[in-house]
Amino acid sequence: MDNVLWNKIVQFDFNDPPSEFGFSVRLAQENFWTKNFTKKAILEYKKFMYLATVSDSMVSPSETVDTVWHLHLIFTQSYQQFCKLLGKQIQHVPSTHNKQDFQKFKKAKEQTNILYESTFGIQPNDIWEFDGMYESLNLDKAKIKLRSFISNGMIVFLFLTFPFYYLLKPIYITIDNPYFLIGLIILYVVTFKILDFYNKAKLRQIARKFDKNSFIYDLEPYELIYLKTQKIYNVINGVVNELIDKKIVDIQPYNIINLIENKVALTDEQIEITRSLTEFGKSVYTTLVDRMKRKPVFINISNCMDAFEKYFIKSKKFNKIFYLNFVVLALIAMLGYTRVMTGYARNKPVGLLVFILIVFSITSIIFLFRLTRLIAVDTITNLYKREILPVRQVENNWQWNYFLFSAAVITPAFMPLIAEVNRNNNYDSSSGSSCETSSDSSSGSSCGSSCGSSCGGCGGGGD
Repeated sequence: MDNVLWNKIVQFDFNDPPSEFGFSVRLAQENFWTKNFTKKAILEYKKFMYLATVSDSMVSPSETVDTVWHLHLIFTQSYQQFCKLLGKQIQHVPSTHNKQDFQKFKKAKEQTNILYESTFGIQPNDIWEFDGMYESLNLDKAKIKLRSFISNGMIVFLFLTFPFYYLLKPIYITIDNPYFLIGLIILYVVTFKILDFYNKAKLRQIARKFDKNSFIYDLEPYELIYLKTQKIYNVINGVVNELIDKKIVDIQPYNIINLIENKVALTDEQIEITRSLTEFGKSVYTTLVDRMKRKPVFINISNCMDAFEKYFIKSKKFNKIFYLNFVVLALIAMLGYTRVMTGYARNKPVGLLVFILIVFSITSIIFLFRLTRLIAVDTITNLYKREILPVRQVENNWQWNYFLFSAAVITPAFMPLIAEVNRNNNYDSSSGSSCETSSDSSSGSSCGSSCGSSCGGCGGGGD
């Protein structure tokens, strides 16, 4: 291995010159990638380009590496500087999808795998085996959308009303109130409790089957904070609190945030805060938060986590859980609904029963909506708290402590400013930037890999 060349490649900064929407930020935003996965993909791209430089034969990228390559080609000045560093102009060779190309690129992929393992060791499968970041979750997409299932389920519910009415009527006329009402309320409460326990257990079981090298096991604290709270301003609060602790900003009267000193070695999020304070001067904290919510570095956090949630709830495994919950709650609702019909037909008072049924229906809707968020606000966050973080050394890391203990680690003087942000955001139904993407776009870029995709490989190019 040419260590001199490799060290130069590692040190090459794709984000130079630094900007608000630099290479890494744009790569993450366009593909809905997490911060660490983006860094890993860039590193693997550098490894691939090293192999392309030292190899005399054709080498072929994975889907993820090819995605990085495509974007780097757009950054023409950076790409030319990178190829100059390599001492070789690396040409991007697209696939024509014919049989001859398929065999050529298949052979190139096999050669790439051999060359990679002899140079760098075993390839990380989340980059080299899966087509995108989300495929490592091992989730097949459901054939029926939840909206379609709910619509069809409501039609079936109405269709079955009369058969259930005639089936249950002989039983209902033998049960007087308040015994039926008490029994129905108990049944409702027990059903919600059992379903909640079942849902959490099943979701934990699914999460444990995610590939251990997948992005889920390598999330940043702020990404988890967004998952847990579904509020991007909680992430911004954490970043500002870090700056307060480091004496980089301070709190002035009237909820003003002021920049004291612009230090180096800051995170991307911290740089964005200090850049804003440098540009606009001291700011009312709520104004600063609103400004930061529109910045790509914070948008990426909410986008990738929202994309994960959407990808998950479209999976077969989640849909099976949702179907079961919907059917059980519909059957329980049917018991109350047919009781109302029986009471109405017999001229019995049904007002209280109707009220209970309305409360149950509203609660069921909230319960099912919460189920679609449970993987984020409960399953993954608890997976980190109970299984992942206990084996890591995170005690002295403020960001991890913020994820684990929330407001308990916030600077007391900062709490009134956070409370003001919370009050302002109570009027805003949106919790951060939404991820507006099709079912395909959330699973990464569609640019191809070696065997029959849009990018065949690299022929090495000329000097």
